[in-house]
Amino acid sequence: MINELKMNELKDLFFYTFGIVPLQNYNVIGDGMTDNRLAIQQAIYDAIEIGAKYIFVPKGNYYYSNNLFKTNEVIFIGNNVDTFMKDIEIRQFPDLWNEAQASSSALVPIGGIVVYSGKQIPTNYLECNGATLNTDEYMSLYEVLNGEQEEIPQTFTIPNLSTQNNTTKYIIRAK
Repeated sequence: MINELKMNELKDLFFYTFGIVPLQNYNVIGDGMTDNRLAIQQAIYDAIEIGAKYIFVPKGNYYYSNNLFKTNEVIFIGNNVDTFMKDIEIRQFPDLWNEAQASSSALVPIGGIVVYSGKQIPTNYLECNGATLNTDEYMSLYEVLNGEQEEIPQTFTIPNLSTQNNTTKYIIRAK
């Protein structure tokens, strides 16, 4: 069984892998009364500094006393319609997911590599273990990895990457 500390580490791994700064790591309190200005502002600055586009806002009503700066440089996202922050639009994951599906067919494009900690590799992904693949079966992945070429080989290899950790692995979106 995964303990609470391990679950928090996995959540952080998920967030940071996808360029999301989790606001809950800044000790914000969503009671509608506690002034969270400094914490929210720090999250915005940190997101900009590391090149993250999103700040995840957990369920709650987040009050802040003065103006926040550079809010136009990040997108606030959440997974609960009851999440509120004055003068800030909090985009919901389902909407964000639908937009990503429409524009790129997934949040991770073909050829995108992520760290994964599950036992079963998700559909349309492959472990980055240097395997040789049939080009006809994985033509889109081949083109991403190799570009367009006049002569296309029957097979190609995917990256061979290791996390040096038994519980995590790199996976690549193949389809």
